[in-house]
Amino acid sequence: MKKYVLLLGLLLMGSGLSLFAQKWSDLTDEEKMMKLESFRDDNQNYLKNTLKMTEDQLADIDNVNICYLSTLDRIDRYAKTDADKEKYAKAVTAARSAQLDAIMGVEKRKQFAKYVEEKLKKAKGTKK
Repeated sequence: MKKYVLLLGLLLMGSGLSLFAQKWSDLTDEEKMMKLESFRDDNQNYLKNTLKMTEDQLADIDNVNICYLSTLDRIDRYAKTDADKEKYAKAVTAARSAQLDAIMGVEKRKQFAKYVEEKLKKAKGTKK
């Protein structure tokens, strides 16, 4: 379950799930998992090979993302209004960014964010 949540989180880092060739809602659970795993594998390779993240850094990034997503889930469940949800989500997102800056460094995090954004734009361009 943690792996699924992490993979979903990595997808959500950039734009949205609708950027893939098929509508996300039309995919089977198996197809969703395969897309998530492929997306995560590409990202892990980029982090490892291009940004030279160590195994410890990769594990820490995974842990930050799992915590972030589980916190967003709790905010969604327990916050009463959309305004509260947005306020809390912004605070949690800022904290996540600070943690990733500490792990990766500001420049590498920006470089990775740009990589994910370009990847999602490219996927959108191939949308049928």
